[in-house]
Amino acid sequence: MDKLNFNLKGVMAGLMISLFLSALDNSIVATAIPKIIKSLGGMKYYSLPFTSYLLLSTVLIPIGGKLSDIYGRKKIMTISIIAFIISSVLCGLSQNMIMLIAFRGLQGASGGVVASSTFIICSSIFPPRQRSKYIGIMASVHGLASILGPVIGGLLTDYLSWHWIFFINLPIGIVAVYFIKRYIPILEKSKNEELDYKSIIYFLLAIVPILICLTELNKSIPFGSIIFISIVIFSTIFLILFIANEKKSISPLLPKSMLKESVFLKSSFTAACAYGALFGMIIYIPYLLQTINKETASFSGAMMIPMSLAIVFGGMIGGKLISKNLKFRKQGALNLIISSIGMFILFIYGLSINYYVLAIGIILSSFGIGMNFPTVNIAPQSVFDKSKLGIVISSLEFIQIMGGVIASSIYGNMLGNSSEYILLISFFLLLIGAVSIFSLDEKRIQEGFKTQH
Repeated sequence: MDKLNFNLKGVMAGLMISLFLSALDNSIVATAIPKIIKSLGGMKYYSLPFTSYLLLSTVLIPIGGKLSDIYGRKKIMTISIIAFIISSVLCGLSQNMIMLIAFRGLQGASGGVVASSTFIICSSIFPPRQRSKYIGIMASVHGLASILGPVIGGLLTDYLSWHWIFFINLPIGIVAVYFIKRYIPILEKSKNEELDYKSIIYFLLAIVPILICLTELNKSIPFGSIIFISIVIFSTIFLILFIANEKKSISPLLPKSMLKESVFLKSSFTAACAYGALFGMIIYIPYLLQTINKETASFSGAMMIPMSLAIVFGGMIGGKLISKNLKFRKQGALNLIISSIGMFILFIYGLSINYYVLAIGIILSSFGIGMNFPTVNIAPQSVFDKSKLGIVISSLEFIQIMGGVIASSIYGNMLGNSSEYILLISFFLLLIGAVSIFSLDEKRIQEGFKTQH
């Protein structure tokens, strides 16, 4: 599809609105949660509206990718947006925290599929030379949503009510469905494949408990406790069952060919390292500003804006550079070296850092990570048929997010006694990621893309 036989503006508008819809709800709830607690009660459940969204959005990503391969990109995208709209309205109508937590989980499940579907569709309709440029633009939407989310959430909560942080998704979602239905072409899907329900059940029972354990580690689930050990054993049993079922499945959730492919594995590992480093900054910077320096939450939020903007511009520039030369090894390594320099600056200055140097460190680190996103996203697409792009892209995104979740669990337990070492770990994650991406077989990637023209 070198010649674009579709309405480019209509397609990009549909994808960007859909991604914005999903990404906005990662951050819009943060500023409203105190008033939600005041309205619904349940202070002990304070973190669970965030956790339920994160858990379900994460575990449904690879399942959504598989569904899009089997049933079609456009159909799964449309159904997911509609489900997101319905669950958003239910969130807004919640009468207590238990209802909100449950409906936030449904919202997260559909939102995760929406987010991954936007990148799957983008990769399916654009040829390699153009694909990374548009994926870079898509990645920038995610950063923009993270900036606007707290602002929009605060305004809606103050001037209307907290219910509207969810009801706002209704008009945005309807517009997204209109653009998707009208402008997204019917795309290639896998033939002779079916859904393996056993694999999905085993996968969910293996991943969901361990994710809960990681997000609540040393909060409501103490490390080494009976609950912790029980969850680990439970997840391990179902992980073994999942692997055993995958080996004999005619339509595995995670194809063996993908898990044996070095380009996919190295790209996914690099993505996980970069995401782990990013979460290091997300956790450390507010702690430094609010707990150590006694700054206000609004000041802390303002200092995080350069991070989001750097990711936005990094994604766009990184996408354009990859589109221009399709050089993944050098570009990928350079991206993460830039980021590691910024992280090293933050670590060296430590808790005594002045705010100008802090801003420079944040911008360099975030810019490199933003540039990295289209690089690691595009490289593995070269060695798989287009009909498999759903599971390839969604699996990479799942591994990337898992890197962030695991790192966050570790970082959360380091705050206080050894908080500055969060940055040191993040620094080494970026260097390891740079080595990983530099070891890609670029000749194989180039040959793979040639066959896709």
